[in-house]
Amino acid sequence: MKTIQSVTVSKAASYGAVSGVLLALFINFLFNFEFETFKKKAKRKLENEIVLQRILVLIILIVLLPTVLAFVVVAYFYKILCSIIIKRKDKHFAGFLDSFDVFWSLEDDSTKSIINVLGVVESNSSEELIEHIKERLQSIVQNSHCEKLFYRRNEEFGFYYWRKCCYIDISQYVRIIDVANTTDLNKSDLEEIMTEISYQPLPFNDEGLFQVLITNQKIQSRNGTIEFGVIFRIHHAAGDGVALIEFLCQTLADNKENDSNMFCMPVTYPVDSKKTSNNLLNMIRTLCEMPMCLVEGILREPDKSTLHGPALTGRKFFKWTETDNNLFRLVREIKDNSGEFNFSDILAAALACGLREYFLKGVDPAPNNVAVILPIRFPRAKNGDLKLENNFTVSIFDLPIGTDIYDIKERFNKLRESADPLTNHHLLKICSVLPKDILYPMFNSSQATMVLSNMPGPKLLSICGGDLKSLVFFVPNKGNTGLGVTALCYDGILRFGAMADSAIVSNSNELSIILDVKGMEKIKSRSCSFIMIY
Repeated sequence: MKTIQSVTVSKAASYGAVSGVLLALFINFLFNFEFETFKKKAKRKLENEIVLQRILVLIILIVLLPTVLAFVVVAYFYKILCSIIIKRKDKHFAGFLDSFDVFWSLEDDSTKSIINVLGVVESNSSEELIEHIKERLQSIVQNSHCEKLFYRRNEEFGFYYWRKCCYIDISQYVRIIDVANTTDLNKSDLEEIMTEISYQPLPFNDEGLFQVLITNQKIQSRNGTIEFGVIFRIHHAAGDGVALIEFLCQTLADNKENDSNMFCMPVTYPVDSKKTSNNLLNMIRTLCEMPMCLVEGILREPDKSTLHGPALTGRKFFKWTETDNNLFRLVREIKDNSGEFNFSDILAAALACGLREYFLKGVDPAPNNVAVILPIRFPRAKNGDLKLENNFTVSIFDLPIGTDIYDIKERFNKLRESADPLTNHHLLKICSVLPKDILYPMFNSSQATMVLSNMPGPKLLSICGGDLKSLVFFVPNKGNTGLGVTALCYDGILRFGAMADSAIVSNSNELSIILDVKGMEKIKSRSCSFIMIY
């Protein structure tokens, strides 16, 4: 009897357990179904709100368009009036800055628009090197293609203009840096030097456009050669990175003919000069898309992460990768194995790996995307003449953190095909018309976390008789975008560099995590298998 009762109880318990499991599964299904339904409805509602916001902003822009055009016309005549007054007051007036030069003149003490280039040069002594550089600069003073470099930048009535002085003192542009209590410099010493000079003014109370600094102490060398650090500080108003590298090759270097590595070219806006029906349709499509690109730029929310947000201090930390002959070869292999990636895709994927590692070491969760400002260069005709100019536009790229390289490539392709770069290019052109008090709040960058720039590097250069052993560059910060990452392939060696404001990092070692190139191997092994990075 007991056995029958226990069997009955056992069966009842089994049925109860099964019923409980089925009931739990059913409730879980209902909950998930309701949650997914709610999530879809919320997402649909959010998308509708975003569409309504875009339509509202577009309507406001259309309504304000006549007022804006009238304001621009008034500003144009105001500039003409100011130019008459300035020309009468200043006999050294040499013309107003171009639109893109004005853009880089919108700065303050915490965001100086100075490109820093660090090189290591062989020389018998620092005095000999500095005298050779002075002689080379003196020889190009009268060169019409380089005269812009010796202009001085001034501002009056809110407009920036060039001043051309009759006498140029080269000694004001070139000087020695002396580090106390040391005879040899290591990498940490160079990092500290770069930090110390980052907030120093350029010559002539910041009116000058460049400065060349040479270390008085030699740099520690493994091969026994005598080497010194050379730092080129050049204001971005003088020209963009590609123009400045060309200047370095064609004026300061001994070997004038030196082609850049075309594989490492920065993102370039596609320009087709052929007049075909397809090109006409593409142009019309682009013109139609431009208003919405402007609206999306206005509505874009600022990034929220530990690398973005606080006001910048002006004190910068620098870091760069060691010489690695295999890094460029590795990038080449990734490109050749896939057959579809370019340098920008691979560089962005490596950066995404480094950023993910950096965020994982922090307390706050890693963001899904990081807004990255990309300088996009417009191609110009090759006529052999050096031209110092800013021939670029910018666009914000949403870099996915912890995803695969194929997703990054797809986003890059959409950016290249979009009207956003051209919209920003034309928007920047108004910089030449409006005074700085209006322009500064308009172009004060507050949305992106960082800037990413890569430039083609030349083959091995010789400066004043000594080989330029290494070369790395750093881009300036703007607004509250306090991090800049760069890549330069010089003499077949790829180097990454980073400059960050002390408001977002406490020391230069934190930048080593972002620049860690170990992720390249993972990209290589997984780029052909559609597997998620990390």
